[in-house]
Amino acid sequence: MRAVIESGALDGKVSRLYLGARTTAALAYEDRFDAWRKRGVEVVPVLSRAGDGWAGRGGYVQDALREDEERGEGFVLAAKHGALLCGQKEMVQGVREVYAGLGVPEERTLLNF
Repeated sequence: MRAVIESGALDGKVSRLYLGARTTAALAYEDRFDAWRKRGVEVVPVLSRAGDGWAGRGGYVQDALREDEERGEGFVLAAKHGALLCGQKEMVQGVREVYAGLGVPEERTLLNF
């Protein structure tokens, strides 16, 4: 994901990165979030084992995506939307299920495996 963002491939596109980790110590690329936001990528860190001091999102990436879409805070437009997915099999499957419910064809998701 870092390579895609920093290559400029997403410049000018509406982009959101849901980045999952167990804890803040395991959260990758946190030092790059501000630079990525300046490139137009909204970064949404999601921790599955967030500690007491964590004020951000908790749970799993697929659940955060689903919640955002259900609240109307998402941005998935089935006719134009695509996704790059990198991570655990369960997350990929869960995100694809959310997309399917929103009308995004499975072939519009690219995988790292």
